[in-house]
Amino acid sequence: MQSERMNEGDTIDARLTRALERKPAVDVPAEFAARVAAQVPVRRAVALPPARYGLLAARVGMGVLLVALVVLAMRSTGHPVLGEALEWVLCAELAGLALWLSGVWKPVWS
Repeated sequence: MQSERMNEGDTIDARLTRALERKPAVDVPAEFAARVAAQVPVRRAVALPPARYGLLAARVGMGVLLVALVVLAMRSTGHPVLGEALEWVLCAELAGLALWLSGVWKPVWS
């Protein structure tokens, strides 16, 4: 009795495997793509202004650098080396930002 069930199980497995391995026949009409494309609604182009966060950050940075330079100039009575070096670095950064914003100088990475 059990051997008969095993034979039935083998045939079911074999039939199932053959059914799963069989490739389905696909029939696509000739004008199918044209009909689908005709049903798609037309999208209008969305005009978004370009975000200019880099320019805003550069302008804010220039303002912060100017304030820092004024504060350093007011506090530098003894002219320590570290304060003077910091002042020159801030001046170089301010000059670089000014040149970049004016369009005279384009950094290599942009």
